[in-house]
Amino acid sequence: MSSRTPAHRTSTTWRQRAGRMTALSATAALGLAVTTMAAPAWAHDSLISSSPEAGDLLEASPEEITLEFSGGGLTTGESITNIIAVSDEDGENWEGETEIEGATMWTELPAELPGGDYTVAYRVVYSDGHAEESSFDFEVAAAEPDPEPTPEPSTPAETETDADAETETEAAAPAEDDDVADSTSTDSAEADEPVTGDAAADTQQDPGLPVWAVVVGALTVLGLLAAIAMAVLRGRKTPRA
Repeated sequence: MSSRTPAHRTSTTWRQRAGRMTALSATAALGLAVTTMAAPAWAHDSLISSSPEAGDLLEASPEEITLEFSGGGLTTGESITNIIAVSDEDGENWEGETEIEGATMWTELPAELPGGDYTVAYRVVYSDGHAEESSFDFEVAAAEPDPEPTPEPSTPAETETDADAETETEAAAPAEDDDVADSTSTDSAEADEPVTGDAAADTQQDPGLPVWAVVVGALTVLGLLAAIAMAVLRGRKTPRA
């Protein structure tokens, strides 16, 4: 009996140790499983999407800035601040009033953003009470200037004709005035100049018959008429046989 006692005690001790190791392993596995399952619940919510997104280059100004977060929704209240701020390179703000619905937060822009770089800064309080402040940038492309209207080309022939006509009109007007002035001056000079020499004789010469010839002719005609009249009277007074 005494020879079997040590072996029995050794077997019992080994079984106890093995049982303890098994219990410890199970406890460790259970703890690891609980930790793994609880890890997602311990992680904080975060921004999962935005419009526009960080680094976007927009061809035109957006109408609003929208942020969407993970989790069941944002925490709201009088003493809780959830806000979106939009600023340009000069620090001027462009955001409107911040609106919240569930896990989504947005702000409408009251005016169109000109071309340039902009920063979206936000502060939110998640459903677990954790607050976060962050920001991202985007860019709006500068608007292209309106093209200047192209003037319609004029026909070269018409342009040259109009130019020639205007030149001729301008040149003709002084020439006519000069001609009239020269003619008036010539007439005035001729009227004022006295008549002398042959010109005066030509002016006083009568192209008709001399006066004495006209008088003689008239007397001759009158004498003939008187003789005819006397002969007629005598013939009437002579009696017929």
